[in-house]
Amino acid sequence: MEKKTNSLCFEILHRLNKAGVLQYLILIGSWSIYFYKYYFKSKDYSTYIRTKDMDFLVPIPSKLSKEINVFELFKDLGFLEKYRGSKGYIVLEHPDLSIEFLVPERGRGSNKPYFIPQLSINAQPLRFLDFLIENTIPITAEGLYLKVPHPAAYALHKFIVFKRRSKAEKYERDIEGALRVFNELIRSKKEGQVRLIFERMHKKWQDKIIENLKSIGELEVVGILKG
Repeated sequence: MEKKTNSLCFEILHRLNKAGVLQYLILIGSWSIYFYKYYFKSKDYSTYIRTKDMDFLVPIPSKLSKEINVFELFKDLGFLEKYRGSKGYIVLEHPDLSIEFLVPERGRGSNKPYFIPQLSINAQPLRFLDFLIENTIPITAEGLYLKVPHPAAYALHKFIVFKRRSKAEKYERDIEGALRVFNELIRSKKEGQVRLIFERMHKKWQDKIIENLKSIGELEVVGILKG
């Protein structure tokens, strides 16, 4: 099943690349964990993923110049276009994978979806995503060039948001993935990069991370961040 899902993931990326839009998207969420193997280049790094969600972050204002219909792009692969909840967010569902597009939520926020005309999709606005946009790295994989959050940004972002999860499964998944990536950064002797990105964060965000980590007993991580 894992091999089949990975193959589907790469097919999606290749199609977005061929359509000329991949370069304007950032692959975030748990699938980042898989692609960090091209960054760490360590045989001991685990790429195991506990979710089928594939999330793409669209920076706003978008630099997308071409117009495509992402549902039509993937329909022949067996994806269905579904609306999540009552808000009107569109999710592309497949038995092995689901695709969702996200945008940063700014100001007072809104319960309404954010329509991206270049993709013909309703995206979900979420907090703290500008932080990921500001801290990305390029990854080259299987002939593809894509952008993902810097591993330190990925971990720090999860340390902020995991308490906002309403489901225990997602709560635990966020913690496990963030700690796995964080620990690999430390094993790779990249503490300096972690602290640099942490120090650039808003003070309130730093305090929230420390508070959240202390609440789950991750005092060693707190010590590394505080130097």
